[in-house]
Amino acid sequence: MNRSTKIVPVLFLTLAGLAVARQEKSASPAPDAALAARVVAQQLPTYPLTTCPISHDALDSGGKPVDLVHEGRLVRLCCKGCVKDFQKDPATAAATFEAIDAGVIAAQKASYPLAACPVSGEKLGGMGDPLDVVYSTRLVRLCCKGCVKGFQKDPAKVLAQIDAALIEKQKASYPLATCLVSGEKIERDGFDQLYGVRLTRLCCEKCAATFAKDPAKYLALLDKAEQEKNGPKKN
Repeated sequence: MNRSTKIVPVLFLTLAGLAVARQEKSASPAPDAALAARVVAQQLPTYPLTTCPISHDALDSGGKPVDLVHEGRLVRLCCKGCVKDFQKDPATAAATFEAIDAGVIAAQKASYPLAACPVSGEKLGGMGDPLDVVYSTRLVRLCCKGCVKGFQKDPAKVLAQIDAALIEKQKASYPLATCLVSGEKIERDGFDQLYGVRLTRLCCEKCAATFAKDPAKYLALLDKAEQEKNGPKKN
């Protein structure tokens, strides 16, 4: 990745995160804790780092990781002691966001579902190397820097387009014909949703609410079904 590609996601996301936080605060009187909880729930499924950006220890080395929301973005730390170190140094925050952005791009690039820019409709690569932009913990690929402003005008619309493409792309190889939660056969009009960027097929919205209470439980069932269908994943 060239230098400009690295810089654009970090600067853009810091500003975008602040904008989202301000919009949510102005739209609802919810306490900061409730806002932070929503950010964590939204970004955790695609959070790419497995180590603490301060200590560089595994996130589970000191027990349950500490989920910190900083400027509208999720940062996971191994312990409360690292929170102070992270907050007191702006350079550390900037470096952490750059590492998160790089991790998101590395994790999601291979499975990215669109061959065209979601803003201009131009073929990706037709105007040079695509621009990889990270929004929260999601990858958006644009044809050029000129499309960044178009994306900023309506990120939700662009992400909805990517989500729909992800669902359609993964349906073909999805290993189950039954709901992950109820075990019932999925009818034609089932309830398809993404956990992060991963398709989970359910029979109804009620099962989606049950899934949300313990995603790890149901993702383990999906992992098992995929292994039985395709064999163990290669490292």
